[in-house]
Amino acid sequence: MFDFVRKDALFAALDRGLPKKLKTGAPFNMKTTQDCIIYGFLEDARNMDIAEIGGGKSRLLKAIAANNRCVNIEPFEGNDGGPARAVNIAGVRNIRALLGENSDDIEDERFDVVFSISVVEHLALHKLEAFFDEGLRILRPGGLWLHAVDSYLGDAPNPTVDQRVSVYRQWAASPGRTEPVGEIFDGPAVFSADMASNPDDTMHSWGIIAPTLTELRKKAQGVTAIVASRKIKG
Repeated sequence: MFDFVRKDALFAALDRGLPKKLKTGAPFNMKTTQDCIIYGFLEDARNMDIAEIGGGKSRLLKAIAANNRCVNIEPFEGNDGGPARAVNIAGVRNIRALLGENSDDIEDERFDVVFSISVVEHLALHKLEAFFDEGLRILRPGGLWLHAVDSYLGDAPNPTVDQRVSVYRQWAASPGRTEPVGEIFDGPAVFSADMASNPDDTMHSWGIIAPTLTELRKKAQGVTAIVASRKIKG
């Protein structure tokens, strides 16, 4: 699938009590939305090899490691607000690497699931292809490629956003490589009222941390793009 997270999907996750199951205890914001949607795909996973990319102080790995073999692929270099030193989570092995740089520490076809939350938006456009290529390299045939991506949508199309959205659609349905789990949204990348969005007070507080985005946050809504596909077998 490729789409922006809609309120009906978020409300369904809230009805299922997913925030309580994750035990985040944090104020509700876009990260809660992303956690709920991704965890909705992984809640029933059992005895799988699962990698989170750039998990840092991962919230989801704490919840899914009890029933699966989990790895956090994270350089722990403090980039983009991430931790500058290793974070140890019970039942989770750390691999200090950046996906897209073809690390020898990550074996071919090693994982049943490769996922990320709020990571892909930090990658430069020219690095997305290498990220995708290595992600498929380490994913087993039939494995799940799953990402929640921070996005800012306004009232009109934005060429920069459109470029990235085009890449995400290709990830979801790449001929001979991936097939989507669900529908592909092919409409324009503009905000609509049915999208789950970041609360304005959170947008303001994030502007204090990252002031270069303040003007954008005044004019656009913070939403989540979701990519879910499976690596084609054979």
